[in-house]
Order: sequence, then structure tokens, then C-alpha cells
Amino acid sequence: MTAPSAPAPSAEVRERIAAYRDARDRGVRWLLARLNPDGSIGDPTTGFSYYRAPWTFTVVGETEAATAISAWIRRNLVTSDGRIDGPYRVFDEWSTYRDATLVVGAQAAMQYDLSLGLWPGILALRDPVSGTFATDRLPGGGYAAGFATSDALDVTGGGAGVGFAALAVGDLATARGIAAFLGRLWDAQPAPLERQYVAWSRTRQAPITEADPDFNAETMLVDNRLDASQYWFWGGICAAFLSRLYLADPRAEYLDLARRYQAFSMSATDAQFTYPAVCKSSWGSSLLWQLTGETQYRDWAIRMGDWYLAGQEAAGWWHPLVESNEGDAIEVTLEFVMHLDTLIGALSARPGE
Repeated sequence: MTAPSAPAPSAEVRERIAAYRDARDRGVRWLLARLNPDGSIGDPTTGFSYYRAPWTFTVVGETEAATAISAWIRRNLVTSDGRIDGPYRVFDEWSTYRDATLVVGAQAAMQYDLSLGLWPGILALRDPVSGTFATDRLPGGGYAAGFATSDALDVTGGGAGVGFAALAVGDLATARGIAAFLGRLWDAQPAPLERQYVAWSRTRQAPITEADPDFNAETMLVDNRLDASQYWFWGGICAAFLSRLYLADPRAEYLDLARRYQAFSMSATDAQFTYPAVCKSSWGSSLLWQLTGETQYRDWAIRMGDWYLAGQEAAGWWHPLVESNEGDAIEVTLEFVMHLDTLIGALSARPGE
């Protein structure tokens, strides 16, 4: 018996998929040209900007590159107590997010010592009350050097970002806890479609707002009405994580919350497209289109795909917001290639719609 074939994609969608595939592949070629014979990429002394490399190279089928850079990380960054540290680390900001992202890629690349081995160290940073994680180890960001806690939890990467790692290693309890926290955080927002507070007080177990002495609008608030460099990725990363969690644990509340976070992203001013951080909005919309078939998400994903095309250099790379060295371009290009791959997959999952 012949299996039924999927409906043929429309000519327009076929054209867009082909364009996105070409952009993805040019990005991959640019990244591969920056690999060093020892498995590192770019100049590793400038900092841990290549944390996404095993993930990106695995999803695009570059197993050799994914395995080589995993081996370099294993030799040069993993400490005896199972942490990512040492002179090549450099960055303390976004440290939990970077480590969690590496866990996802390492698990996909079957480098289990870098995924299962690093996971306990990340788990040790969890706030036991809220169930979420600090994003970084900067003073005021969640935990300081030596992992001493501070009151302010920046959860922009330690929430959904760690959630992806929890899913990758099969820790559904932690992933569900992060989803519950994201629901609690949403419910605590006074105007959730206009502005969101994205830092959490350990002691009060509530968002940090203008009423708190620790409040810093630049890092603790996303205001959809502003033309400013802020965390435009917030709605998209939450929607993407909740969509992935729904695939593992299909509860309606996860999909509903994903829709709400993506609505926050999609309702923002068009000024958000000025900033590279908007990229994760394509992550949320792509997965929601795959899951729901609702055309608003397909249309937004295509808009985002065209945004990637418009910003790509002819050589295949993208510009970060701050470009102090090539490592910054490697970091953003690794991410945009991954998002384009997700977008291509989502459009292909519903080709005839």
C-alpha cells in the first residue's frame, strides 16, 4: 500500500523555504571556515561565545564540527567538579544560559559528559521556591562568584533557557517547574501585553519593579512601546520553550501560555526589528505554527525569515548589536542559523497550508 503523500507546498512557501535554506547554508559555510585545526572556532581567548556551536552544527548535519568543538570544550573548559570555567570562559554574564545552551547541543551531539555531566551543576543554582534559575553570576544578577545568592534573579535566560536543557536531558520535573514559574510571572504582570518585568525577588517571590531599590529598567523591564535596546527576545524564547514542553507533555495550559508570550512579542512596536535580540520571536512563531496551524504564526515566521535575509552579509554572517571582535559575529551567526533551521522545519511540517 502506498503511503499518502503530504500536500504540495504553495509556490510562495516553496520560494521562501528555498531562500531561507540558502541563507542558512551560507551561514554554515561562513562558520565552518572559522573552525581551527584543534576543534575550536574563531579566537577562543575572546570568550565563551561559541556555546551554541554543538547545537547549531548538529541540527544542520555538520557532525564533524559539532564533535570537534565539543572535544575542544571538554579539554579546555570543563573543570574537575563538572563546571564550565577557566581562562577561556571570560564571560560571567549569561553564564547559566550559556551552559544550558551547551547542554542542549551536547545532548543532541551525543556528547553525554557535556550534557548529563554538566546538568547537576546547573541544577544546583535553582531557586528552590520559584523553581527558576538566575541567568548570570554577575552581582545583582542572581548569583555571584562562588555561587553565593543575591536577591535579584534575572530570569530572562535562566527560565526558558534552562528549560530547553531540562527537556534535552529528560528532566521533565524541572521543565514543568519552569513552566509553572513562567505562568506565575505572567499572572503577576500589571499590563502583560504592553510591558513585562523580567527579574524576580528571591525574598518576596514577586517581580522586581520600579518600587524596588534593585530595579534597573535596562535589564529588568521589556516595554513594547519603546525603541530601545532591551530584551526583545523575551516573549519568543518563552513561547518556544513552552511549545517544546508541549511536545513532551501535551497539556493545554502550556500551549495557552506559549500563545500569550508570543502575543507579547508580536504586539511590540516595529522598532524591535532594529535589534538582533528580536530573533527569538521566530523561534516561538515557528513552533506555534507547527503545533497549531494558525496562520498568524506562519505569517510572523515568514516575516522573521525575511528579516534574517535582509540582515545577512553576502559572506554569510550577521552583525551582533555590539561587535567588539569576530567572536561576537560567530555567536549571533550560530544562533541565527539555528533559528532559520527551526523555521524551515516548521514551514515544511505544514507544507500545504
